[in-house]
Amino acid sequence: MAGRETKSLLVLILIALPVLVFAIQTLRTEPSRMEDREYKEGDYIPLFANTAFPNQNPCEAYSYFDLPFCPPGVPIPNRKKSFEEVIAGDCYMNTGYELRFKKETKKKILCEKNLKIEEVTKFRDAIAADTVYEMYYENILLRERVGVNAIVPYIEMQWFHLINHLDFHFRYLGNRVKEVYVLGDIDSAVDMTAEDTEIKVNFTYSVVWGDLESKKENQDKVRGLSEQVGEDDPMLHYDAVFTSFLWLALIGCVTVPCLREYFTRPRHSHGDACKCPRYSSLLGAVLGVGIQQFFTICILFVLAYTGHLYVCSNKSLYIPLIVIYSLTSCLSGYKATSFHSGFTTHGWIICVIQTGALYLVPVILTGLVVTILALTIGEVLNLPEFEDIASYLMIYLFIGISFLTVGGISGQTSLNESEITCSTRHFQNEITNQAWYMRTPTQMFLGGLLPFSLIFSMMDDIYASLYNLKVCGAFSTMLTAFISIIALTVFVGIICSQLYKQDHQWWWRSVFRGGSVAIFMFAYGLYFYARAKARISMNLIVFLGYNACIFYAVFLMLGTIGFYASSSGFHYMGRVLRRR
Repeated sequence: MAGRETKSLLVLILIALPVLVFAIQTLRTEPSRMEDREYKEGDYIPLFANTAFPNQNPCEAYSYFDLPFCPPGVPIPNRKKSFEEVIAGDCYMNTGYELRFKKETKKKILCEKNLKIEEVTKFRDAIAADTVYEMYYENILLRERVGVNAIVPYIEMQWFHLINHLDFHFRYLGNRVKEVYVLGDIDSAVDMTAEDTEIKVNFTYSVVWGDLESKKENQDKVRGLSEQVGEDDPMLHYDAVFTSFLWLALIGCVTVPCLREYFTRPRHSHGDACKCPRYSSLLGAVLGVGIQQFFTICILFVLAYTGHLYVCSNKSLYIPLIVIYSLTSCLSGYKATSFHSGFTTHGWIICVIQTGALYLVPVILTGLVVTILALTIGEVLNLPEFEDIASYLMIYLFIGISFLTVGGISGQTSLNESEITCSTRHFQNEITNQAWYMRTPTQMFLGGLLPFSLIFSMMDDIYASLYNLKVCGAFSTMLTAFISIIALTVFVGIICSQLYKQDHQWWWRSVFRGGSVAIFMFAYGLYFYARAKARISMNLIVFLGYNACIFYAVFLMLGTIGFYASSSGFHYMGRVLRRR
């Protein structure tokens, strides 16, 4: 007995270890600026291009190299991605500018391009939108316009000029670069007014170096033209993944000997002692809404991939969401009542009502509370117009409720869910004196910690993509995270169904265990907001409100996936035991 308790203690220590590491990383203080790098005369200084965006609408950002500028330079090997890089768009690519310490350059050609008609059109559209692009020298942000446009008086004709020459001004102190700014030369800009014609452009640049000590009178001006941003985040993604798998291996080495005796003991058939779930109508509602959330997210991925999802306008985003949610209500109604009908033929109407209210009511209440709190503290909210809110309600009332009712009626008459794992229909009380690893809080903690520890290194990218801070690779990041978290939830659900063979109250536990990773992801939002609040255009209360709605949906979806993963494990185990 003492040996078993020791092994259990070791398991708890190994489980708590990553939590301690995460807490230390979360509470660490980050310097406001990285150490200035020292250079020798002639050393190469990389300059990275990031994003371009309309000056009046930064939300519509895209990669700098989506415009037909000169091609990227040679990638910098072994370069670490910083947190500031992620929330600034994550489009960093080395440019071809050859900037060397204390080496001045006059009108050096970066590249020569014969712009095709479609490339000229891209530049004209960017200039018409007053597009600005960003470049970074280490932690210093540089901004410049793509070009200038104006209306010629009297003839009312608009002309466009592309800025093709940049002047880089560096200020150094000793062997360190302290300040840098860039100015576009409008006098040498190329006329892009002519339509349907190819244009030859020479992109050039000049570099000027100055001693900061001898030009102190210009320091205030220079600081206004350049902006310092944060420093490298010390978290190494590959190290985090390796550490996670090493941690899993250590847990396996400790627990396998302890569980060997448990697996080899004689077992009674699972169905003989199984207990049916409490509140089957509510459980059916959870499963129905979880499936609805899964298909809603899948449809949103399709719309985003095809370019039909516009996230820079609330109205353009809310209408597709409400329409998709309303149309998929038939799935939630069908699955909820078909599951509930497997236990009893009564109460299916209550099940439909619970299904319709399970997600929408908490979301509406959260919105009201956040709005009241934000207005109380004087926060300005970008609220929809009354007419828009009325149209959203009408869409759901006429489409959502109709589809939900039809799906509920269809599911109530279906017997597909009647082949349940349980062999008895009597609701029994909870088993008392359970082992610590059988209790719901423990299973929620372990079931959430395992998937979260494996996607921990992706959380900054996930949050940056959710709040439209990440520009390059946002779709692939979200799709990869979506597939990974589902696969991990299925894995945990199946494994737990094998580990906890005497868990006769697995129904609700499997839901809570599967969805618990959403709680970890929600909590991580506080850490992300503390570092990225300068770029997130919302108050903490509003941020938490949005986060609660998003990860409540994730909780329901993953809880449903965890339930069906555990259910398949129990079905398979039951068939194996019956064959014996």
